[in-house]
Amino acid sequence: VPWVLWREHQLLTACVAHLLSRQTMGFGPFARVLAQIAVSAGGALGRAALEAYREAAAGRGPAATAAKKVARRRMTLDEARNILGVSEGAEAPVVEERSVVLAQLNAESPYLQARVDAARKVLLESKVE
Repeated sequence: VPWVLWREHQLLTACVAHLLSRQTMGFGPFARVLAQIAVSAGGALGRAALEAYREAAAGRGPAATAAKKVARRRMTLDEARNILGVSEGAEAPVVEERSVVLAQLNAESPYLQARVDAARKVLLESKVE
């Protein structure tokens, strides 16, 4: 595979340099150097992006660490009660009713609906425990 990438790089550099030199005859060598720099930089950026994707997909690297932190954060019971507007001793039917009403009121906001749903789950799971 590296040989194929190297060959592609050489062909692309030659094509770009040729096109640039035809348009500006006096800048032929300069255009070739610019084309090589552009193609090399593009290849390096592509390889870096591919490596970052591989690390994130494998669960390594800074992107994966940030994703794990976000996934680990769980809503507290107080936060869930504040979102649904229920008291500390609220029963499951009250929590369900309140979550349905708030979901309908916030029908145009997927973010708020997700928060209401998360609050409902947290409160109902706490009742089971």
